[in-house]
Amino acid sequence: MSLHTLVGLVVALVHASPVSAIQPTLMDNALPQQHQGHAAPAAADTLDAHHADAHSEADSGTHSGHAMFSRTLDSGWRVLGMSQVFPVMSRVETAEGGQLQGSQLLLTQPVAMLNLESPSGRFALRFSPNFEFATLADGERSIGGWGEGFIDSRHPHTAVHEFMASVNSFGDGVDWSLSAGKGFAPFGTEDPMSRPVLKYPTNHHLSQILERFTLNGVVLWSGWSVEAGMFGGSEPESPWDLSNFDSFGDSWSLRVARRLGGENAWGTWPLEIAGSWAEVAHEHHGTTEITSLVNGQVRLDTQHELGRLYGLVEASRSDNPGDDDFWSVLAEARLTRGPHQPYARVEWATRPEYERDAASGAGFLRYDHDAHIEGASRWNLWTVGYGYTASEGGVSLRPFAELQWAQVSDDARGPDVTELFGARRAWGLSLGARVFFGGDPMRMGTYGVLDPMTRMSRGPASMHHP
Repeated sequence: MSLHTLVGLVVALVHASPVSAIQPTLMDNALPQQHQGHAAPAAADTLDAHHADAHSEADSGTHSGHAMFSRTLDSGWRVLGMSQVFPVMSRVETAEGGQLQGSQLLLTQPVAMLNLESPSGRFALRFSPNFEFATLADGERSIGGWGEGFIDSRHPHTAVHEFMASVNSFGDGVDWSLSAGKGFAPFGTEDPMSRPVLKYPTNHHLSQILERFTLNGVVLWSGWSVEAGMFGGSEPESPWDLSNFDSFGDSWSLRVARRLGGENAWGTWPLEIAGSWAEVAHEHHGTTEITSLVNGQVRLDTQHELGRLYGLVEASRSDNPGDDDFWSVLAEARLTRGPHQPYARVEWATRPEYERDAASGAGFLRYDHDAHIEGASRWNLWTVGYGYTASEGGVSLRPFAELQWAQVSDDARGPDVTELFGARRAWGLSLGARVFFGGDPMRMGTYGVLDPMTRMSRGPASMHHP
């Protein structure tokens, strides 16, 4: 995986015509036609109709909605997807000084998200290369963040973020699929990469189980979905680490969701309520430990007279051996009105503390991935931001500004956070641009018949669930 590969992908997407998979006013109005037996248009006609609807919405003053790169091959198979990269300048300040202060100028979240699908959508291959190994080797400073050897900094994701093959069945009222490969286990919420806030939340390793070798199954009927997965619990230790293949089968997860409001043209539902459970095996210095995880969420994504409204409320908890239990409660929202995208997030959480590699400098942001937890801290994080869509189409430029405020306090398990950080409050400012090639960001974390790209490419013919 090289930067040359990324450049080639970007060029291909820029020169391709994006195909819209629009934002509807009320897609529920179209559902009765499907139930009455009206024939679905051919795939190309469906996508052209979506494109026309997108222009209609743009004329009425709302954002033109989802664009997705799509190219049909001679065999009838289709390539779908998008790519992105975010140039960002970030600064963290504390009133009292201390170890949280610092600045960065970097390219974050350079990733592509591609589907290769058969003409009927029965077979799909997801490939998401991630290039943070080249742009984020030393991590991304992130107040309260932790995981995979980085702390108060976000680790680079693995070079092969996703490589999942799916076999799908779209029936009359019941859809199901089996998916296998390297990707997300069916647990918790979608990858923060596809959500409004740039900086990842503290709960990233409580609310997602990602970059595992996993076998997932899903059944979707009458607005209900049940997903189950079996995977390897070990986390990767570097962008090129594939060793958790050896632990495949030692962990499992389950996610049950109720989807309400009728499927929309983004390949999702306006309201989703879900609960997830998992048991994840980890090996520490030759001893296997089991962590139990639970997550509950309510997700909103719908069109309103004000614009497109997105909201998420979730609660997560982990039960580890001994007294090492952690929790998070998070709420976030965004309004998209024309080119304007104000957003906000608040999170209350506890997180583990480890012995740091050094008392100051870059080593303060690193720890031994296999080390035992030495304590905990409590975090209150508030984030507000504003994004603006300056251009759309094959290349979409979206400047943004994001402000974060954090307060850290002591947990009964120690350590003294004032002694550790030298401060209890911190401010973070990020200025930059989200640059998308070939399409808008897509939800990441579901496969098969729940994959938004697969459902969008099938068009209204897939919208047969009440």
